[in-house]
Formats: sequence, structure tokens, C-alpha cells
Amino acid sequence: MQKAKNQKSSNNIKMICLAGVMAALYVCLDFLAVSVSAPFGNNLKISISGLPVIIVAVFCGPWWGAATGFIGAFIGQLITYGISATTVLWVLPAVVRGITIGYLFRAFKKSTKPGILTIETCVSSLIVTILNTGAMLIEQKLYGYYSSYLAIFFAIPSRLIAGILTAIVFSLMLPTIINTLDKHLKI
Repeated sequence: MQKAKNQKSSNNIKMICLAGVMAALYVCLDFLAVSVSAPFGNNLKISISGLPVIIVAVFCGPWWGAATGFIGAFIGQLITYGISATTVLWVLPAVVRGITIGYLFRAFKKSTKPGILTIETCVSSLIVTILNTGAMLIEQKLYGYYSSYLAIFFAIPSRLIAGILTAIVFSLMLPTIINTLDKHLKI
């Protein structure tokens, strides 16, 4: 009984440490994002900051992934923009990515096959792109940051393509990352 309790406590400590390190990595990777000029004057942000959220969601479950996404995105927002009326809207996609990947990974019986990982990451990327576009639309309404509503809508195809390409890159990297971490973490 005591051994099982110690094992559970050890696993919880490992999950907290993994989530903390990955939240910090999220912030760092978010600062390394590349902005590309997209059609109609909008900028397209290409980032791999979602990868740490995916890793935690795979290893620890959807709610740990969501917490990691929340902490990483919130700290990134605080450092870059401070708190505004739309801060929660910019944090929400990272949270939803953690939940989505966590549940999809479980639904596909924790498969690390690249094809299945591609489906999971593409679904989460599409949802994240939709949520980010929604945040842009709301910011346009509140602050007038973007050139026009139409420009946001015309940029959607390039945003979706970038999201899918990033998801494919994630799915190619994930089997190696998952196998390596699985050997060392034993959560």
C-alpha cells in the first residue's frame, strides 16, 4: 500500500516538474516565433511553441496539457503585452490545444504512429487557428489593430496552411520525443 502511495507521489512530482519545464519552454519558443508577411497586410506567426503543450498532454493527460498551455501562454502574454481585455482570448488556444491533444491521444489508444499523430496535431492546429482568428477579430472590434475584418478573413487560408504544416512537423518529431522521454521519465 505504501509503495503504491510513494509511486503515485513520485509520478505527481514528475508531472509537475515536466509541466513547469514545458511551460517555460513554451514561453522561450514563443519568443523565437517567426513573423511572415501574409496576404493583405497581415502578419503570419509561425511558431513551435505548441510542442511543449502537446508533450505534456501526451504524457500527463489533457488537463495537465491545458495547465501547461495556460501558464506558458499567460506568462508570454504578460511579458509581451501585459494584461488587456483580450488576454484570455490569446491564452485560450494553448489551453484548448492541451485538452484536444490529450483526449485525442487517449482516443487513439496512445498510438505513436506518425499518421495518427498527424491527425491529432492537425485537428488541434485547426482549432487553435480558428481561436486565434477569433481573437484577432475581437481585437479588431475593440482596438482596431488590424487593417480590416476583410484582411483577417483573407489571411485565413495562409494561416490554416501554416498551422497544418506546423502540425505535420510536430507529428514527425513526436515519436522520437515520446519514446525518448518515456524511457527516462517513466510516468
